[in-house]
Amino acid sequence: MLRFVAVVIMVWVGSFSHAAAELYKWPGNGTDWCNFAEKYLDPVGNRPAFTCDAQGQKITGQVSLCIRLNNYGCMWQRRGSWPGTDMQPGNPGAHDGRGPNERNGHAVFTDPIYSLAAKFHWFARRDRASALDHAETYLPWCDTLGSVAKRGEFYRSCNLSESQRVPGRRYCEKPANGQPSPAQCRACNCPSVLAATWVEGTGFGPTDPLDLIGADGMPNDLLVRIALRNSVNELGGYRPNDAAIEAARQLYPEVYPTD
Repeated sequence: MLRFVAVVIMVWVGSFSHAAAELYKWPGNGTDWCNFAEKYLDPVGNRPAFTCDAQGQKITGQVSLCIRLNNYGCMWQRRGSWPGTDMQPGNPGAHDGRGPNERNGHAVFTDPIYSLAAKFHWFARRDRASALDHAETYLPWCDTLGSVAKRGEFYRSCNLSESQRVPGRRYCEKPANGQPSPAQCRACNCPSVLAATWVEGTGFGPTDPLDLIGADGMPNDLLVRIALRNSVNELGGYRPNDAAIEAARQLYPEVYPTD
């Protein structure tokens, strides 16, 4: 029997050059999230399929944060805001307020197809980077699983100076030899492990540059495969189905024509 732990992933996208948007905390779920989950998510292992009643309330299905937010990419809201996050009509920038001082958080989408297109774009912006480069940005070594202050024996070390570290504590950080222990990976992000998973069966190694954009300028099959490889963990035992992936590919040039 497969077991899944839904881990909230914070994808840092603050370096994009878009003009600042008016980000705002959205107190509820994404629009019609249960019906979208029923339409676009396939269960894996022993997870039940999503079903909803006539009012859009869940009957069956195991809910995770990113599913409720229509955020199948588990994307952090970016500074310029992701297309499709206009939970207030005409005002993109909705997030769940889980960031510092509730000033940012996971993006809240009106339709999960926008979130998949956003995730494709996050990878597309880094064409020719290696899987390890992507993974170290996507899941920084300094963070615990779930971005809590402490998990197991390990403490979160993001933005901590040496003087702020407590002697004797074990911190999440990249090992000198680049090879984390199993104990570390049970508590902390392990980008090297994720990178190896992403490229498994592709013919590429974790440090090989990856061509992720096709001749038409669109995300290619390798990008889609890598972008969604960790979806089952991020969504707690579900993965976007073929209809969702194809819809996101069709939407991509509309929302990111020259972005």
